Amino acid sequence: MHTNKPLRELPVDNHFRLRGHEGTQMDGFTDGIFALAVAILLISSSVPSNYEELLSFIYDLIPFTICIIFIFWIWRALTIFNRRFGLEDSKTIQMKMALMLFTIFYVYPLKFLMAWQVKYFSVLINGNFASRYDELQKMIPFEKLPHLMRIYGVGFFLVFGILYMLNRQAWKRREVLQLNNREKLETRYPMRRYAAFALVGLFSVLIAQISIWLQLSLGAIFAGISYNLIWIIVLIEARWYRKRVTELERDE
Repeated sequence: MHTNKPLRELPVDNHFRLRGHEGTQMDGFTDGIFALAVAILLISSSVPSNYEELLSFIYDLIPFTICIIFIFWIWRALTIFNRRFGLEDSKTIQMKMALMLFTIFYVYPLKFLMAWQVKYFSVLINGNFASRYDELQKMIPFEKLPHLMRIYGVGFFLVFGILYMLNRQAWKRREVLQLNNREKLETRYPMRRYAAFALVGLFSVLIAQISIWLQLSLGAIFAGISYNLIWIIVLIEARWYRKRVTELERDE
């Protein structure tokens, strides 16, 4: 905890005393890394010089936007963690560095997968699948789709696994941080969600790996569908959170 102020003097956001609200050089460094990830995405998209390239650029806008949303999601999760706990021990710093590394790695398979899906669905909608089959195959052969889903799933697992470990690190130091009951709940809530998200990624990797062993290209579809479990997890965890908040308010 890198603030010298008494806990009662700290600013509060969403019932949480912000022990790291002052920020550190490490916080600025992490912001710069996430900005670099966005810059990498921008550089990978060239300026169109003709109408065909303009159409390709428009199609590329969807995967680009999804990648930006994902980077913002991870950046926001790390920013909240930094502001709430202000942890600067060596283990926490190592996990932050790993998170930034895997986030930059993850945006590449994420953008590639989203770009392939956009092209695939555009082909289906236009009804010319047979004529553009070679174009899709050129991006990635269908038999390699389970391999792509395995790479995607590993990245997903690593990113959310580290977010879980960061929050678990704060949970293990809850006595040192002097977390009150509401702050303990606000720590457990994201920790539970990130753990569940990481397991979904691991489950998808398992499906993709089995598809590779059995040489089933369609297994990639089920590996992708498995990510819909996230919405179920979000609903379950939101219900758990509301129940715990109600219990805390009743006890107070």
